Amino acid sequence: MRMTPQRLAIFRYLEGNSGHPTAEDVYRAVRRKYPGLSLATVYNTLETLSRLGEVARHDLGGGAERWDPEVRPHHHFTCEGCGGVRDVFAELRLPEFEGLGAATVHRAQLQLSGLCEACQSTVKHRSARRGPQ
Repeated sequence: MRMTPQRLAIFRYLEGNSGHPTAEDVYRAVRRKYPGLSLATVYNTLETLSRLGEVARHDLGGGAERWDPEVRPHHHFTCEGCGGVRDVFAELRLPEFEGLGAATVHRAQLQLSGLCEACQSTVKHRSARRGPQ
């Protein structure tokens, strides 16, 4: 891959980024410095980085793929309130699954969803302000 300033900026934006941005998020952030950047360049760069093992692509729901520079095996927690995504590192012991027959599972990814601490506080705060119903 030829390293252009735009591609390097995309890579640097992703480096250490734990927010699991969409391609559109990457585009909006990098376009500030490179106004001529195209969305196609972002998608092509993300695809190439994925093939090279530098980023991982995740479908975490919500309709858009998310990109993650953390390529070690891990799981994800998605907040139903704010939409934030967090990496979860945990060893899983896979149970026996019905319907797989003699198939061997090589990899599994757990997707957790709920409310993050901040969103829980917001919900509790709103409930307390309303008072008893």
